[in-house]
Amino acid sequence: MRLAGLRIAFVSVFAGTVSYCVDHAALEKAVRTQLSLSAEQALQRESLPFREIKDLEKNFLDEFHRIDSLPDARQSLAHDFDAIFYRHPDGSYTQRPGLFEGGPLPEGRRFPNMSATYAPDVPPNDDVKARFALSYVLSYHYGSAMKGRFFNFYGVVPEKGFPIYQAADIAKVFKYEGPDALRLETYEFYSRGFGQTHSETFFTSLYWDASNAAWMTTIATPDAPDASGKHRIMACVDLLLDGLMQRTARPVLPGAHSTIFAADNDGTLIFDGNYADAITHSEGRASIASLRLAAYRPLLDASRRLAPGAVALVDGGGEIVAVGRIPETPWVLAVRYPKSLMKPAILTNIAIVFTVALLTLLVEIVILRSILQKQMAEPLRRLMLATELVGHAGVTFNADELPTQSQDEIGQLARDFAGMAERVRAAQDALEQKVATRTSELEQLNMRLLKVSMTDEMTGVANRRAFDQALVSGLTRVGRDRGLLMLAMIDVDWFKHYNDRYGHPAGDACLRSVAAILTANVRRDHDLVARYGGEEFAVLAQIAGSDDALAIGQALCAAMEQASIEHEHSPLGHVTLSIGMAVAEADDPTPPEELLLQADRALYRAKREGRNLVVMADRRRGRAAQTAP
Repeated sequence: MRLAGLRIAFVSVFAGTVSYCVDHAALEKAVRTQLSLSAEQALQRESLPFREIKDLEKNFLDEFHRIDSLPDARQSLAHDFDAIFYRHPDGSYTQRPGLFEGGPLPEGRRFPNMSATYAPDVPPNDDVKARFALSYVLSYHYGSAMKGRFFNFYGVVPEKGFPIYQAADIAKVFKYEGPDALRLETYEFYSRGFGQTHSETFFTSLYWDASNAAWMTTIATPDAPDASGKHRIMACVDLLLDGLMQRTARPVLPGAHSTIFAADNDGTLIFDGNYADAITHSEGRASIASLRLAAYRPLLDASRRLAPGAVALVDGGGEIVAVGRIPETPWVLAVRYPKSLMKPAILTNIAIVFTVALLTLLVEIVILRSILQKQMAEPLRRLMLATELVGHAGVTFNADELPTQSQDEIGQLARDFAGMAERVRAAQDALEQKVATRTSELEQLNMRLLKVSMTDEMTGVANRRAFDQALVSGLTRVGRDRGLLMLAMIDVDWFKHYNDRYGHPAGDACLRSVAAILTANVRRDHDLVARYGGEEFAVLAQIAGSDDALAIGQALCAAMEQASIEHEHSPLGHVTLSIGMAVAEADDPTPPEELLLQADRALYRAKREGRNLVVMADRRRGRAAQTAP
């Protein structure tokens, strides 16, 4: 009896040790794989809005300098300054009353949600007026195009003035007198942006926005400085970080928690649930160094060796940590998984091993008291061997070798053991299947996120970002295939009156109908219909000749008229379209910005000459030719 007890105790300890080591290694490997994969996917997902913001700011600066380089445009913009802005007695300027609320300028242009302020200490000359007016117009163009995705958009001139597209009117908030006077030079985005001698995008320090009850950062991109090191303009977006922080607080891997910190010398904390109070009390300046977080120091060191988007696993003693640089940002994401979460599964397997060992001891006691000891010794030996193999990953045994056919206690034990082993194997298979399923779901989610980022949410057609990419690739294809590329800029006539008469929900439904009609009337599947912004759409199509462009425009106007969407405030009684068209030829390369400008000018003429017209830009004669739909 003592020998049997010692033998069973030895087997139990040995099998439990082997099971613990094997299960721990296998489970930790699976956790590391899943942690690394989920961290990589989180890095790519979180980089999308920052990549979009950088692209928007670059496009803003490119368009600004393109227009700023045109003498005629600068002269017109200087006149726009006097039409748009109002000089106050202290010498400062803001937009004229009513513009922010959507009131029109004398010539009919509107800039709802656009406000501006210009400091009184630098009287504006014609150059400043042209740049400030151009920044106002482009800030409205880009801000309204990305409305609903980001908090605001604004272009800043170094003479301490900035127009901004957002829900609040800064002209009613910022003053230049009294204790709360605006000192723009004290703002980090202004001093850093115009103080640097390059044009790299930067993120400001974390700061708290009381009106939105959320942490924010400013993403700013100055233009390239001139020979003296001075800048002419800077594009900025204030980004609310509450969404990023909420997603960071809930990692994909159950039980894990995350930290975001800056990849600077001190590891400034952007988000950490354990140190939220410290971040708040320090006004966003708390860091790994200032809080003396020794356990975080290896994460900061590891992040400096990583390329954006890459992930490294760091063993933090009681945690496994996936560390990665978020692309397009100066920030690091660390997903922390406590090793203690693996213990219940491991202890369950050990409990099974010890249970089997105890059953084996009971069987052997019966055998020792039986006259059939010799007949039972060999089956029991095979059963114990199978018990030792259960804990080994990748090692299986043949259930046919167990005495499962015997009708005595040993046979019952063998059958129970075989069933238990099968359940253990099934549990392992189920865990692997679950990991594979979760991985597939994450990949599908990434594909859906990419599709959403290229589609206009309301109308279902391509959005501005997809259009910009398609325009560049279309012009490249024209140069390669020796064909023609048609660009049609389309505006819904008197749409403001439509919204005033029928309401914004009906206006949204009207835009969806227009998008459906445009999509149904393009000629080929690879032609593109995109929502350019507001009630403005764009169509890109490969055509054989210029006459085809006019035919397409006329077909679109005709389809719109045939739809007969009621519009009481239109002189025609129904919704119509104004279309400006431009064509790019392989023999006459055209930059995307120039083709857009040609089509936009043609659209402006179609609207100016009565609407419900198709106007084709004539590049050779520098004017527009028109035709009725």
